[in-house]
Amino acid sequence: MRDVNHTNRGFTLIELLTVMSIMGIVCSIALLILGLNPKRAANEASAIAGIRTLVTAEKVYWVSEGRFVYGDLSELGAENLIDETLASGHRQGYDFTVGTDSRGFTITATPQSTQTGIRSFFADDSGIIRAKVGTGCGPADPPLGN
Repeated sequence: MRDVNHTNRGFTLIELLTVMSIMGIVCSIALLILGLNPKRAANEASAIAGIRTLVTAEKVYWVSEGRFVYGDLSELGAENLIDETLASGHRQGYDFTVGTDSRGFTITATPQSTQTGIRSFFADDSGIIRAKVGTGCGPADPPLGN
């Protein structure tokens, strides 16, 4: 008979789970250190979506019923062009403002704190959304994605 040497090579399930747990903890710490906050990123994405909604609502409001004027947040909300939350001017950690005159409109979204977002956003009747780290985004800031 042959003597077979059965040496186990490989890792046990407990060892694999321990390594995976440690890797998860290290990745979580790295994300926090690098500033990749998923909640903040979601808030910023919501602010961008809110600006897009407001730009569309302004254009619809302008041509509706032959008014040829732009509306503020409360007017857009009263016409059911935007939801109540956006009409309040506050959504997911951002404050929204709309300025109008006879020539056009401006929309800004500013984070309520650095915990809710680090970028502010701006759009006008051109429909181009602009972004800036910090507050005070305006027409001179670069377009989103550049």
